[in-house]
Amino acid sequence: MDKLDCIHTFISVVENGNFSNASRNLGITRDQVSKRIFYLESLFSTSLFIRNTRKMDLTHSGEKFYQRCKIIVKELDLAANDFIYDQKYPEGILKINAPHAFIQTCFSDIISNFLIQYPNIEIDLLFSEKTIDNNESKFDIVLKIEEDIKEENIFILDTYKRNFYATSAFLNKHGKPKSIEELRKYNILLYSKSDLKNKIINSSPQLICNNIEILLDFCKKNQSILFISDFLAKKYEDDGVIINCSQDIFSPKLHFYATTPYGSKIPKKVELFLDLLKQYFSNYH
Repeated sequence: MDKLDCIHTFISVVENGNFSNASRNLGITRDQVSKRIFYLESLFSTSLFIRNTRKMDLTHSGEKFYQRCKIIVKELDLAANDFIYDQKYPEGILKINAPHAFIQTCFSDIISNFLIQYPNIEIDLLFSEKTIDNNESKFDIVLKIEEDIKEENIFILDTYKRNFYATSAFLNKHGKPKSIEELRKYNILLYSKSDLKNKIINSSPQLICNNIEILLDFCKKNQSILFISDFLAKKYEDDGVIINCSQDIFSPKLHFYATTPYGSKIPKKVELFLDLLKQYFSNYH
């Protein structure tokens, strides 16, 4: 039997004078009221009421229990009001872990827009390349870019490809590679060590660096080819700095997704940030 229901019933009996009035007040049968009071008395091995034909007076233990129950119900109501307030007016710290790659993309705009919309929320943002176990971390949201998704309760935000890119000067001098075998003849620059797992690389990279500007600089100076995700290359490809030279070469998709430790009961501030991410990346396309 639910203890809170029994406590509410006990308070109603005290404040309404008897079982019959309490049953009408609560919208339950008199028999249900009697069973709940009997449950409490059995639980504590004591009588809560002195019963007679005219009225029901509290025992000494019953009076003490009543005063405690009033505090419990009041605190419960305050907690419920706090929860409703937090859902309507979210505030507090939102801890986010994101891949280092997003420093160089749209993430500052997303954070800025979110803080403008929800000024009472503070963001604690950490960029990292480390693998985060969401169940063991203290982050509200962990953003990941992976080929294989192993977690449950994820939110897919986007998918990417990794391509080979080169400068126009390189392609004018050497021609556009027509196969993966031709690509492997050149020095390959990687953004992440995880790209070494890609079977189409199959060669030792000249440089691994998680800064696109440095990779571009080496690409120009050393006549190398970049192997990077298309979201990193987009700005520079649009500006004509680099050219995709591997349109016909297959590379497994990368999934950009969010995970949280909350299962289906997601706090409002987390839900709001996830909604903004989904909206941003759906509009992006």
